[in-house]
Amino acid sequence: MVKYLVKKASEVEEMDLEGGGKIRWLITHRDGADKFSMRLISIPKGKNSPDHEHDYEHEMFIIEGEGEAILDNKRIQVGKDSFLFIPGGVHHTIKAISNLKLICMIPTSAAIKILGK
Repeated sequence: MVKYLVKKASEVEEMDLEGGGKIRWLITHRDGADKFSMRLISIPKGKNSPDHEHDYEHEMFIIEGEGEAILDNKRIQVGKDSFLFIPGGVHHTIKAISNLKLICMIPTSAAIKILGK
């Protein structure tokens, strides 16, 4: 098990997301995190995060840019320094009005389902 981890986001592989964004899995169960996983998501202007819903919660913090969060068909403007709590069962996506960068945290159990062991 890892005692601690210190890296730069640029050292982590960037992968494509449905909708046109990119994701870097910064901290996961593979790093020894047993409660939460942290992801860095970038969404270019005019693109969006995946339009979806799932049974787990997540938390987001907008680092830069402007966008529109669509939560159960309600449109909410978000931007730098905005944060969101999205409970499980809420249908959601974020559309980028300008280039967006955000941190997204999910339970490690969800990351295991997505990434596998």
